[in-house]
Amino acid sequence: MTHDTVHPPKNRLPASRPILDLEIEHRSGVEHFDPNTQIMALAAQPDFVAGWQPVEGVVSVISGQPAIVYRAADLEIPLTVDEYAGLVGCELDPDEHRKLLEAYGMFYEIHDDFYSPATGEAFQPKDLRSRVREAAAALAPGAGTAGGPGALPGSKT
Repeated sequence: MTHDTVHPPKNRLPASRPILDLEIEHRSGVEHFDPNTQIMALAAQPDFVAGWQPVEGVVSVISGQPAIVYRAADLEIPLTVDEYAGLVGCELDPDEHRKLLEAYGMFYEIHDDFYSPATGEAFQPKDLRSRVREAAAALAPGAGTAGGPGALPGSKT
């Protein structure tokens, strides 16, 4: 990751989390993942992630919609579940990428290995976001599915 002097870090927390401890707060609790387990949660059990409800009173920095809270390193980023899936899957659209860059400056999840610095386009999206969207649609009221999301094996709650 090259040093980006145009987008220096901002809106950072005073203390940093351990690099392998990613925390996601949702209405029902807090999940802890390492980067690989986080990707596997989205890939293997998208219904688990799609079932997360927003934290009361928290809105997304991208869309202004009710949000969960993603914490990594010295960042605390409110995102919708869909935006979270886009962030983890390197699938943010250019406008979403720009909004995060403006709010926080450059950080690992949106740096130039994953997105074009000129356009904000994703280089190699992981196609995780569509899985979460499909799971969310199936979990939506009236979708005809019984039950709700289960616990994700390997996550630490």
